[in-house]
Amino acid sequence: MLEIKGELTKDGLREEFSKNADKYYKVALFDREGFTRMQCRICKKNFWSVAKRDTCEDSSHTEYSFFKTKPVNIGYVEFWKRFADFFRKNGHAEIKKYPVVSRWRKDLYFTIASIQDFQRIEAGKMGFEYAANPLIVPQICLRFGDIENVGVTGRHFTGFMMAGQHSFNYPKEGYWKDRCIELNYEFITKILGVKKGDLVYSEDVWAMPDFSEFGPSLESFANGSELVNSVFTEFELVNGKIRELEGKVVDVGWGFDRLLWFYTGYDNAYEAVFHSILEKVRKKTGKDFETDAFKKFAKVAGELDVDVLKNAREREKELLKKVGLTLEDYEKKVKPVQGLYAVFDHTRTLMFAIADGALPSNIGGGYNLRIILRRAFDFIERYDLGVELTDVARLIAEDLKPLYPELMESLEAKEFETVVGIEKERYNKSKDNAKQIVSTIIGKGKEINIQQLKTLYESNGITPEFLTSAAAAKGVELNLPENVYESLIEGDLVKKEKQKKSGVLLPEGLKPTKQLYYEFKTEAKPKVLFVKGKYVVFDETPFYPEGGGQAADRGKINGITVTDVQKYGDVIVHTMEKDVGFNVGSTVDAQVDKDARRRLTAHHTATHLISASSRKFLGRHAWQEGTRKEPEKAHIDIAHYDKLSEEELRGIEGVANGWIFNGIKVEANYIPRGEAEEKYGFEIYQGHGIPTKTMRIVTIKDKTGKVLDAQACGGLHAINQESILGIVKIINSYRSHDGIVRIEFVAGPSGLDYFDKEDAELHEGSRLLNAELFRIHDKITEVKNEQQANHDRLKAYANMLAKETANSLRGVQMIDNEVDFAKDVMRKIADQLVSEDSSRVVILRNKENEIICIAGEASGKSAIEYLREKIKGREFTGGGSKKYAEGKLK
Repeated sequence: MLEIKGELTKDGLREEFSKNADKYYKVALFDREGFTRMQCRICKKNFWSVAKRDTCEDSSHTEYSFFKTKPVNIGYVEFWKRFADFFRKNGHAEIKKYPVVSRWRKDLYFTIASIQDFQRIEAGKMGFEYAANPLIVPQICLRFGDIENVGVTGRHFTGFMMAGQHSFNYPKEGYWKDRCIELNYEFITKILGVKKGDLVYSEDVWAMPDFSEFGPSLESFANGSELVNSVFTEFELVNGKIRELEGKVVDVGWGFDRLLWFYTGYDNAYEAVFHSILEKVRKKTGKDFETDAFKKFAKVAGELDVDVLKNAREREKELLKKVGLTLEDYEKKVKPVQGLYAVFDHTRTLMFAIADGALPSNIGGGYNLRIILRRAFDFIERYDLGVELTDVARLIAEDLKPLYPELMESLEAKEFETVVGIEKERYNKSKDNAKQIVSTIIGKGKEINIQQLKTLYESNGITPEFLTSAAAAKGVELNLPENVYESLIEGDLVKKEKQKKSGVLLPEGLKPTKQLYYEFKTEAKPKVLFVKGKYVVFDETPFYPEGGGQAADRGKINGITVTDVQKYGDVIVHTMEKDVGFNVGSTVDAQVDKDARRRLTAHHTATHLISASSRKFLGRHAWQEGTRKEPEKAHIDIAHYDKLSEEELRGIEGVANGWIFNGIKVEANYIPRGEAEEKYGFEIYQGHGIPTKTMRIVTIKDKTGKVLDAQACGGLHAINQESILGIVKIINSYRSHDGIVRIEFVAGPSGLDYFDKEDAELHEGSRLLNAELFRIHDKITEVKNEQQANHDRLKAYANMLAKETANSLRGVQMIDNEVDFAKDVMRKIADQLVSEDSSRVVILRNKENEIICIAGEASGKSAIEYLREKIKGREFTGGGSKKYAEGKLK
């Protein structure tokens, strides 16, 4: 049994596993093929190799040596077919990729590893849901910790395919280390063509962030490139104690883009992954992006990893000297190529994210998307690349269509084009302002901290590249923090959830509360299990506890008002308006407010309808991001890139009501998790439902049986009482956050109340305007026109009076008069007098003690100072300038 003293760390685990390498790392193939254990003189990691060597082949301290004079010509899709054929022949099922937006993992925004596809967290414990065993999956993963490396090192991507090779539940099913490394070795040597003497297996450790699951791993390297990481998840941490998993997991993540790079032999991964597309761009733009200078730098580019280096800027200069390039060569001949590669990577990442419903914004995962989008805009403009993101996107979609048809579907639906267009418009608006801000910053010094960078990006859209480029144009070299992008996105990848705590300490051993509300009950005679002050727990309850955005039921227990109902684990706690004298073991009379229950029920089902109609009318990106259902009204937050127009709101409302009018059927069924995901897809997690082994799936179907919406939901719905919905009415909409639109609405009895109130207001308006009900608009227009005509007449009269008064004062040089006019007319009189003679100073005041002063340019006086001098001794509120002053005397 594995025992570790003190806090668990990866370094500590690696050291512990290394003490017993034969158990944790050695496999049968090592003996058979002659692999022996060695230690890297640079990073001190242990590794296994046939050939004697003193380094582990990690690219951070080994030059790439797999480049070919004539690279192999093979496309992305074709190479996947070759990969998939190998594993299918070796007993693996091939499944489709999962979404890049990880709806089934509430703790993560994006899918960052292929194993994540199958992980389900319930009550803090990891479980797995898989369609076949063993399997492979062409999973696209998004990671944003290496943004600054993208385009530079030749191997980093923000979006890439992790070709997942997985085996679950060993020893009951699947396979373990020996078989895994056998397959690994056979693919690397026979398909990739790696010589046995060039292959290295490096010892490492994989762990969940909280070490809830972990295990040893073997990283495969050859010729300076990491080819694959084979993780063997065999331990879990439970109540502070390490124990072996009953069902062990083989988690092999083949970095497919790097594999293709290694196989083709190009001098960087971007040429391998995007080669045919890059050729089309070169032909269209007439630019030769891959210069001799770039090819020189490519050989050492892998050593410029900002995640590993403490001073990447100094290392950059050392590498330039090593390959014989000047800083000017680097800026003009190498960086534009790096920028182009970054644009291609960022475009592909954005395509997958937008196709799966994510949007650039300043919150959550959308924050990372906006960073790379603005970075792409900046590179295109700064290096005059001659490409447009939408054109690049279409080329990528065409290339990947056989494997990822959803990219072309998203383009055809104009989703990508619309989002990028709006973001480009916002970027352009902020650019000019950004240049002024950058000039100010550069003027203050050469140092800038991460908080300043974060503020500049979030408030003004200024990327680090934009900042350094603007500084360089002024001959200034700015010192930015190391790992700048990692610092910018820190804290924005993982979603934090507030843990709900009870207002009273509950004793252990309380039985789960039976949930009578799912039986549509609104009254009961439950037994008291626990009571302390105003907090009570019963054996059963008809009261729905707050959850999933739905407010708790209202009502009374023994005539005392219930102010709140919350669920903690399996126990439901009722909060009363005052301390109660209930005795444990006694029964009480629980009465739910039936009218409030009906309203909540109608609003919850209407929420699902609005969610579905938003996706249908606006597009697949309009995912539900939050809801609140109260008896009086409800709202839903949806992902959308702009404020909703009246036409869009009416469209969403119309689709929802169309479904209601034509007849809907609402059902709730308990379904095994895997079956629910396979049948309805990951849209079941729209409401952020917890992926329990058995899930309560609420479906809304039309009269033909077609599913309009399906969600994992524990809320109350209009099951067998669909008519309670009546009509859905959207009453308001606004942007609650960047990239999030809130729609407020009413339905059912609350909808009827709204229409009654609206009708009463209309009739009162009709009475006050003395107009027929359906001619109120005409009457208001008529009144407005009359008001405007009266205003124009008064304005003309005021101008005439101002002119006459000005004429009467024309001969006076220093004018200080009281007049019987409003302030705006006084201003007109003074303006006219000063415009005729700029040496004048005019002070006018009226009976309301409003006062103004205008000083002509040739008067040599300051209006505000002259006014204060003239009214000396009197209290004055107001202000002004050299030319004009105004205020009020007291």
